[in-house]
Amino acid sequence: MSGANTGETSESSWQGAAEEVRKAFSHLPWEQKISTLIKIEFDMVGDAVENVVSAVSGAIDEIAKACEFSDQRGSATSSSSAHASTS
Repeated sequence: MSGANTGETSESSWQGAAEEVRKAFSHLPWEQKISTLIKIEFDMVGDAVENVVSAVSGAIDEIAKACEFSDQRGSATSSSSAHASTS
């Protein structure tokens, strides 16, 4: 039960913080509102690009590991067949 209360408390504190931001934002001059929104958008785009690059990098690492593993198996197979033909 305390977990549910914690969630409700957290949600109400977020709502209170959001309301404070709305009030502060409403008192800003128009130019500052626009520049603030642009900064927020650039920050969000940067986060999205970072997530995409991280995911692509992880996928490339996994592919590289899979290729290294198959190369190692291939070289071991070819060397054992070379030994078998010389014996």
